[in-house]
Amino acid sequence: MIPAHRGPLVRTVASGVLVAIAVIASMHALTLVIDPGPWLTTGTTGVVLVSATSCLVRYLLLRAAVDRAAARRAAGQGVSADRAADRASGNASFVATAAGVLVACWFVLARYGGPGQRFEPFVGPDSLDQVIERFRQATETMSTQVAPVGPGEAISMVAVGGTLLVLLVVDSLAGARMPGFAGVPLLLLWTPPLTLIGEVQWQVFLISVTAMLLLLTVDPVGVTPGRHSDSESAAVRRAQRFRSWITAVTAAAVAAASLGVATGMAALPALAGTWSQLISTPSDTVELSSDLDMRQPLSARSTSTVLTYTLAGDEPAGPLRVMTLTAFDGVQTHRSVSEGGLAEFDASSVLAPEGEGEGGAGERRRMDIQIGQLTSTELPLPLEPRTVDVSGEWGYDGLRDEVRGPGGTEPGAPYSVEIIDRELTPEVLRAAPTSGDPRSSGYTQVPETEHQAEIAAYAREVAGDAPTRFDAAVALQNHLRSGAGFVYDPDADYRGSSDTVWDFLQDKEGYCTQYALSMMVMARSLDIPARIGIGWLPGRPDGNNGYRVTGQDSHAWPEIYFPTVGWVRFEPTPQVQTGPLPAYANPGVGSAPSSSPTASRGAEVPTQRPTRDPAQSDPAATAGGSSGNDVSDQTLPGWAWVVAVIIALGVLGGAAWLLLRRRAEVEVLDPERAWSRVLALLAEQDVRLGPSVTLRRAPAFIADEVRARTGTPLPDDVAERLTALADAAEEERYARSSTPPTPEELEELTTAITTDLTQALTR
Repeated sequence: MIPAHRGPLVRTVASGVLVAIAVIASMHALTLVIDPGPWLTTGTTGVVLVSATSCLVRYLLLRAAVDRAAARRAAGQGVSADRAADRASGNASFVATAAGVLVACWFVLARYGGPGQRFEPFVGPDSLDQVIERFRQATETMSTQVAPVGPGEAISMVAVGGTLLVLLVVDSLAGARMPGFAGVPLLLLWTPPLTLIGEVQWQVFLISVTAMLLLLTVDPVGVTPGRHSDSESAAVRRAQRFRSWITAVTAAAVAAASLGVATGMAALPALAGTWSQLISTPSDTVELSSDLDMRQPLSARSTSTVLTYTLAGDEPAGPLRVMTLTAFDGVQTHRSVSEGGLAEFDASSVLAPEGEGEGGAGERRRMDIQIGQLTSTELPLPLEPRTVDVSGEWGYDGLRDEVRGPGGTEPGAPYSVEIIDRELTPEVLRAAPTSGDPRSSGYTQVPETEHQAEIAAYAREVAGDAPTRFDAAVALQNHLRSGAGFVYDPDADYRGSSDTVWDFLQDKEGYCTQYALSMMVMARSLDIPARIGIGWLPGRPDGNNGYRVTGQDSHAWPEIYFPTVGWVRFEPTPQVQTGPLPAYANPGVGSAPSSSPTASRGAEVPTQRPTRDPAQSDPAATAGGSSGNDVSDQTLPGWAWVVAVIIALGVLGGAAWLLLRRRAEVEVLDPERAWSRVLALLAEQDVRLGPSVTLRRAPAFIADEVRARTGTPLPDDVAERLTALADAAEEERYARSSTPPTPEELEELTTAITTDLTQALTR
């Protein structure tokens, strides 16, 4: 839409506006991982301020360069004018980016460097210290929470600072006449939601892609600001305008078509979900298996909606359990607990195992649930005691703490639950009696495997000295979760193993099945009753004040029995998949509230593995390294985030430097470029060769124009030079093989021709 030679003001403003729009739109992609808040306004303000500064500096420098180039051409120095314009373009981009960096740093320090949330325009060393401290806090938040996180000051600062960093890179690439590369840094803002959530809003995609494609029409690659076009004929100008409009319309069409294809694919059941799932066979329904196999890697899971729910109050409901498992043979689980009778219940009946929750009930919260594509004979329920209001034939199994029905769940069926909080705390669990186990055998049975004795010794090494059952459970949990080099790996394959629990404790790689079953076996080795819960993590906000749970949220966890309290969930699977620990399971945080439903992003999404220390392969050497009272949920320390940011900046800076260096290389003169310089000079003097004028006729045509303009014939030596240059250009164009003059000879010839023609035409 903007012709290449419209002028530095129009090009600079158009480029700056498109870049700012693309960056602001991409910044909104972060709302999937950071709850919306004032940081969006702050980020938009920073983008506008930095972009305006960069555009102003770039325009002033380019305007000065254009004026200098015009003066040199008027003096017959066309070649030096072009070179100066090339250098000025690179310098303008560098200086404008430097000015933007200064303004961006000041803006971040002024907004986030103060003790509160005020904007402090005067910054100093204290501001820098505060920003560094908030960055440290942000790294802790990123290491201990899962998306979406709250818009605290520290996280907001990282979001705004990252957005401004991306703006500077995009703006510098656009200003350096590399719009084709300018859209790549936007992926840095798209990466967090794509990695953690698996999607980017369609509005972000449409606006960002359209803006970047339109940027291609503003300043085509290879056109130097300040240099005149090779031809200024009406036909050429019409062609330029036509090309610009074609590019603009194509940009909008490509963006709209891409969005339409993506939307259409998402609407098709067979194509819904991530690209990795296109090679699998999705199903319209989701069903949890009761046979957990420790040997198998994690298989692909459906992205279909299992259920949706709304929840009263701010406190989380935690996972929704479908079934509990007890029997384990060392490889697979089995539903071996006797069925027993299913008790009838109504909406006023409190459903909980006998004796669970003694000592008074906590607050009650209502949860309204609607079944999606779930096929199950068990009803998903919160772990706490609850009342259930559901239609159909359902009965309660007090032994398993399950609600089952012969008809099972139906898509779209609603039901409501009133949760009764047991008010679990470390103090309550430590005070629970040590006698009085569940009303069934099997909860302390350990599979007879090759390394049964070694597993028991491992468990005693980790938690054998714990003073209470609770402390032992926390020690086992923390050891697996973050205390001994265990990493989350959905591709862990133990199909050749004869003792999967022992091999997992040795290899330290697996997903929730390996973590949950291994903790259950170790707890039972310490004579602590344990079982497995299977169900769903809380899911993510659905945009309608509720939450959406998909097949990606399937999860398994161990449960430990405490007399008078009941079965209590623990979470040995690393927090990068499950979110922070429940408050009662992390004594290090006291009674702080546990994670909200908004903190879950799916239990088993593959994540990058941290490097494992080979020295930790010996269980005896690592068993005592985990504290029984405190747990660190950090998967990457703060310094690792700093190093990652430095490496990313280095890579981006190096790429930009290489591209700018290539742009700044001195143009190697050839006959075609030399002839174009002569034509550009003639065009400045209003001498234009028509489309029918060939290279062979051009010298005579130019001589005739000089005679007509000045009344004086063109000097013979000038005519000879013109003929020599035209012959060289003609030979380069059409000869099968040619030996053109050297660049130095062409430089000397072109300089002499342009100087002589300027003098001849201005006499």
